[in-house]
Amino acid sequence: MPPKGGGVGLKEAARQIKETANIVDVVAEHVNLRRSGRNYIGLCPFHEDRKPSFVVSEERQIFHCFGCGAGGDVIAFYMKFHNLTFGEAVQELARRFGIPLSLEKIEPSSERRTALFELNEKAKRFYEHLLWGAKAGEEARAYLASRGLSEKTARLFGLGFAPTSFDSLTSHLRLAGADLALAAEAGLLVPREDGSFYDRFRNRLMFPIFDSNHRVAGFGGRILGDGEPKYLNTPETPVYHKGSILYGLAQTKGAIRAAGFGFVVEGYFDLLSLYDKGVKEVVATLGTALTPQQVRLLRGLAAEWYLVFDADEAGLKAALRAAPVFLNANLFPKVVVLPEGEDPDSFVCQAGAGSFYALREQAKDIFDFMLDLLSQRYPATPEGKLALFKELKPAFEALKDQMLLELQLVRVAERLKVSESALRAALKGVAKPVVGRSAPKEARSYSERTLVEFVIHYPEYLSDFLKLGLLRHLRDARLKALVEILSGFKDGCTPADLTLEDLELQALLSEILLSPPPFEEFPPERVAEEIKRWLARQEQKEKLVSLLEAIKEAEASGREEEALRLLRKYQELRCQC
Repeated sequence: MPPKGGGVGLKEAARQIKETANIVDVVAEHVNLRRSGRNYIGLCPFHEDRKPSFVVSEERQIFHCFGCGAGGDVIAFYMKFHNLTFGEAVQELARRFGIPLSLEKIEPSSERRTALFELNEKAKRFYEHLLWGAKAGEEARAYLASRGLSEKTARLFGLGFAPTSFDSLTSHLRLAGADLALAAEAGLLVPREDGSFYDRFRNRLMFPIFDSNHRVAGFGGRILGDGEPKYLNTPETPVYHKGSILYGLAQTKGAIRAAGFGFVVEGYFDLLSLYDKGVKEVVATLGTALTPQQVRLLRGLAAEWYLVFDADEAGLKAALRAAPVFLNANLFPKVVVLPEGEDPDSFVCQAGAGSFYALREQAKDIFDFMLDLLSQRYPATPEGKLALFKELKPAFEALKDQMLLELQLVRVAERLKVSESALRAALKGVAKPVVGRSAPKEARSYSERTLVEFVIHYPEYLSDFLKLGLLRHLRDARLKALVEILSGFKDGCTPADLTLEDLELQALLSEILLSPPPFEEFPPERVAEEIKRWLARQEQKEKLVSLLEAIKEAEASGREEEALRLLRKYQELRCQC
């Protein structure tokens, strides 16, 4: 923990983070980037991107998506990707890059998240000690040995043991001076009606679940011996959301990114056995269907994914649920079908890693896999074919690329022995939206936008424009806010140096910085002179309007001499326009 009085404030920490962190490195942990000229591009992690519209500039240290409009600096990316406030993001990045942050400057919500992670880490170490260093862990160690899992892999993934007692962890945390109510919020303890607490996990082999930053977000626990439920997971907490996290990803993402492909399995032991035997490009779901957030995590690591399903009714249901989610994310997975009666754990233990990798060669396109199993479910009658196609319809609806849709229609029509036109008729009404930039919340004046774009690209002219009343001509609240912030710049700063807590302003600024400057075919000094003349004319026009109102008011009040004086002034100014 940083010292209470020492360290720097949020603004200074943010500045140091931007000087220290390389946005390309931070983004590349979550998005599969490739170089394109001076920038890097990839599929946006914030919307269902179908072609690379996400741009990262290493030179300017900013990102922008020209599809959904998200953008900003490294802190903005971290905020949006991890759903954090500005203060929470600064604190986590400051810790990562070794920047001391004063506790007095930390937001309460950020302190709370940090405390939850620290409690989970304490619990992990407690469970690990009981597994490897205590007599109570003998049964759990024997169970791991019976599953053929090496101690090296078990330790790498932080496995532990929760004893049968109702107060083992509770007592341990109390002696350590921990906040037991907060431990209950972390899902480690359960509160009783009398205000006391007891351990949630008892007599279980414990699997820590790490987030993408390798922090313990939660746990899964497998019962040893009889008892229900067989698996018990941490409930939803401020730091654990099972729909946005994947088991093993923290340990395997490097191997997946290096290989360019990965396997998705369903259980903790499936992943651990594969990893232990040498198949390291693997992640596991947490007992639920894959969510769009999880698939976007996968898309950020590799484009080639293999779903390991059983060739039975359960496997079919899993494929029918997974297909639309993957296709919506512009991923086209294949399905690895294991021999009957096998699961990834049993197969790799008997056949080895080489045989498991070889299954990729026989992997089926997900449409073929679904067709094979649906053909067994429904008869080859007109009614059966219609029912079969209705099962496939969500997957087709997820295909937004017209060419891919046509290709799949042709293949399915051939398999079902029906006409393509019949399938198209069944799909009638399926939308083909093209993802475009989301509409701005406020209407923007093009002339206002152009003025602000120019001063952001050429801030050396801002001072002159401000003297000519630039701010008075800006009606768009966000454009005006950007210029007001720019006006407080120190010499030598650039717009890319701005630290903005407002994500909308960050997105607007990054969009402008990564777009060509206006009138780039002309020398900027020439454009600046024209803008100055335009601003001066606007200033005179406003004075004319004010004079007319003053003349009318003087005439209405019977002040004829004043009205004549104002009229002469109006005419003189009018001649200058």
